[in-house]
Amino acid sequence: MRYEIDKQKEYTVFALKEKNLTADMTAELKTELIFLQKGIDNQFIIDLGSVHKCDSSGLSCLLMSERMERDKNRKLILKNVNKNVEDLIKIARLDRVFELSK
Repeated sequence: MRYEIDKQKEYTVFALKEKNLTADMTAELKTELIFLQKGIDNQFIIDLGSVHKCDSSGLSCLLMSERMERDKNRKLILKNVNKNVEDLIKIARLDRVFELSK
């Protein structure tokens, strides 16, 4: 799994550099997100600019990350969400859970 992390003073961006956010990679992604999110205390942003396909396992992984941020009284921001992924988020009614940003 390929990704980049940009840690700034006010936010941390986790940029997933994969075309698919699907079941074959979510176990590894969940592990990375748990370790990363436990170690930061600023706004967490997941950049999905490279992701063109997402399945229910991918959504589950994003929801886990959202719960971790909610426990810190913050909202998870999803940045650069592809139209296909955004449509899936809206169909699942998760657009009320995630903050979508360009």
